[in-house]
Amino acid sequence: MDGIHELLNRIEDSGMIVPEEVREAMCSLHLEQFTSYDYDCFFHDRPVVFMETKNGGVKTISAPHMIVTLLHQLELSKGQEVLVLGSKGGYLAALIATILGEDGRVLLLDPSEEIIRHTAKALSGWPTIDVRTIEAIEVAPIETPGDLNRIVVTGGVPEIPMWMKERIVENGFVIAPIGEHRNQELMKIERQGDELHPTSLGPVSFGPVNIIESEPQPLTALEIVDLIETLIETCQEMELCGPNDLHALGELADQLRLMEHTEHERLEEFIVENMQQFVHLWPMIQLMLTPSLARPGDIDGDDQPSGPTFDEFKP
Repeated sequence: MDGIHELLNRIEDSGMIVPEEVREAMCSLHLEQFTSYDYDCFFHDRPVVFMETKNGGVKTISAPHMIVTLLHQLELSKGQEVLVLGSKGGYLAALIATILGEDGRVLLLDPSEEIIRHTAKALSGWPTIDVRTIEAIEVAPIETPGDLNRIVVTGGVPEIPMWMKERIVENGFVIAPIGEHRNQELMKIERQGDELHPTSLGPVSFGPVNIIESEPQPLTALEIVDLIETLIETCQEMELCGPNDLHALGELADQLRLMEHTEHERLEEFIVENMQQFVHLWPMIQLMLTPSLARPGDIDGDDQPSGPTFDEFKP
């Protein structure tokens, strides 16, 4: 497991805390138990895919520095009970169970039956982990503890479900990426008396909990307008194109605003008809659509992402 040792050393050298129990747990597990995909990217501090849908939905095991962060912030100790919402292939739950020991318990919930089957198979030798399907994130699952001390949500959510808030015990907390699509704050929300106190752990970019929601969806007319307006502002600031190009892009945005309720097929035709406006600016559009995310444990500190990757800190 020299690769994991070296990876964790690089993460620690970046200034992040890697608790000894987290190091021991990560060095004791093998990723091939949790994914059949290639996982060499894990040693470059990147997420690893563990499942894809036929429609292009993807779920990943988070990048190692994010795994370290979640485990450190959970403040785990022997014998605790921890609720994990979102499978992560079973890897995170197995790490938590390793740290908690034989007297600890992990309840892992996920809304996808396919992912639960995958995860249950991966965790078949883990008696302290209970794997269950849930109806929906917002609906309180049946036969779960009434009191919750440690909760970790492994996908982006707009807010913490009410059933979680109501069950957090005194000094207990939930850790979750809260915010919009691919743009969240990792929050630690702790109960003190009758109040919940939030603490931001930094900006992150997580995919949704439900793999179905990760399937690519076509942009709406207004989303394309937002993209064009950002492109116009960037071109103006960096003087990347002339006034004629900027005027043409502005007119394109005006036309798209009027197509807010247009069917996708007609919107697609409109974009194709006006594609020439985008061709020479396409490299910049790609850059705008690709999040710049931190990889403190990467072998090459100057390595740049070749495409979007998620479940990581933004710089």
